[in-house]
This record gives sequence, C-alpha cells and structure tokens, in this order.
Amino acid sequence: MNRPIATMGRSYLLFFLIVFFVQATFAEGTMKDSVKLDDIIVTGSKIQISRKLVPLSVSQISRQDIENSGQVNILPILNTFAPGIFVTERNVLGFGVSTGGSGSISIRGVSGSPNTDVLVLIDGHPQYQGLFGHPLSDAYVASDVEKVEIIRGPASILYGSNAMAGAINIITKKQTQDGLTVGLGATYGSFNTQKYYGTVGYKKDKLSIFASLNHDQTDGIRANTDFNINNGYTKVGYELNKHLNLTADFSIAKYKGDDNGSIYDAPQPFNIDIMR
Repeated sequence: MNRPIATMGRSYLLFFLIVFFVQATFAEGTMKDSVKLDDIIVTGSKIQISRKLVPLSVSQISRQDIENSGQVNILPILNTFAPGIFVTERNVLGFGVSTGGSGSISIRGVSGSPNTDVLVLIDGHPQYQGLFGHPLSDAYVASDVEKVEIIRGPASILYGSNAMAGAINIITKKQTQDGLTVGLGATYGSFNTQKYYGTVGYKKDKLSIFASLNHDQTDGIRANTDFNINNGYTKVGYELNKHLNLTADFSIAKYKGDDNGSIYDAPQPFNIDIMR
C-alpha cells in the first residue's frame, strides 16, 4: 500500500518541478524582453560612445528640425537648437569672411578672428581647406544635410588645436532606399531674397548617389549689400560588404557679395568674390 503512495508522491513532485521550471523560464524570458537599453548613441567624436559617458556637452540637430527651420544655410539653425552657440551674419544672406565681424562661430563665448577655434567637419572630415585654415560659412547648405552633431567644449584631444571651443560635425544626406528620389524647392522673401534648390538621389544594389544644386541671392538690407551664391554637391557610395563602404564626395561653392562697411562711418564698399 505504501508503494502507490510513494509513486504518487514522486509523480506530484516531478509535476511541480516541471511547472516551476516552465514558469521560471517564462519569467526569465519576460525579464529579458523588458530590459531597457541605452538607445541614444552620438557620433560627434571619432569613436561611438554612449551619450551618458561623453565627458563634454553634446547636441544633435535632426533632419526634421533642419526642414522646419526654413533656413538656407545650416549655421543659423545652430543658434536655435543648440545652446551656447552664436553665429554672426552680415546680411539677409551671406556671412562673409571679415576679421572680427561676420562669419564668426562662437561656442560658449570662445571663438577666433577669423574663426580658428571652432572646428567644422563634413562627415567627420575637418574643413581645413578654407581661407587661412578656417571654415567658409557660406558653403554649408541646409538642403544637403541629414543631421548635425555638436561638441560644446574643448575637443582638441580628438581634433587638434582648431577645436579649442568645440566641434561641429555636419553629416550629409545619403540615398538609403532603392530607386530614384527627386526634390525641388523655391522661396522668395523681402529685399528680393530668393532661393532655389534641387536634389537627386539614386540607389541600386550596392551603389548610391546623392547630388544637389543650390542658388541663393538677395539685394540686401542696404545699398550695395547684395549677395549671390551657387552651390553644388555630389556624394557617391559603394558598399563592398556589410562592414566596408567606399564614399567619395565633391562640393563647390562660388559666391559674390558687396558690402558698404559700418553704418556709423562713410561708405567703404568692398567686394567678396570666392570660389571654393
């Protein structure tokens, strides 16, 4: 009589162990699915790092913010979406390269004359090819930009002496979907200010191409302060494998502008004519 009871006891024990194992497995799977991971990774430096571990202040401006701003150039957008940054402009359009005046980028009050303390990068490549090693503000067109990542604070350990105040990494657009994409736009404003742009993107298999053309012009807010610029940009990419991509890009900007000098002095007109 004791044998059936013992056998039944062992059966119950085995049943309870199986149920406990299944419940523990299910609970463990649920916990794994509900673990929250860090989902914000910034690439304002040369290496990827979690945002909470970055020792400097980092900001990112998305494509949606750039489009909503309605700005022609990318730099004025920084004033709106990134704290601690100030960009000076000479007119309705155009920054210029004058010493101690327009075209200056300041981060937390630190800048240069001309700007040599705030490093501007395009897709991680320093823009040293500007006049005297400083960036040319008029060459950065908003329609070519996917997002902007900004380091506010000394970044010289990563980028050298040109990043004493910080670094601005402009990340350009890339065609990510197969097929052809075309974009056109035009705006008109006060002082005969006009902007026209067109973009073309194409991707097939491992090859991707993005190209754009821009034209901006204005009569200016004063006599002899007109400005016009033509920009062209092309990026070609080829995916060798999932770990290796080849990318080549080309940009050209030609702009002219007139300036009458300070409003407090007699007119001293001079002309800006730069091709880069």
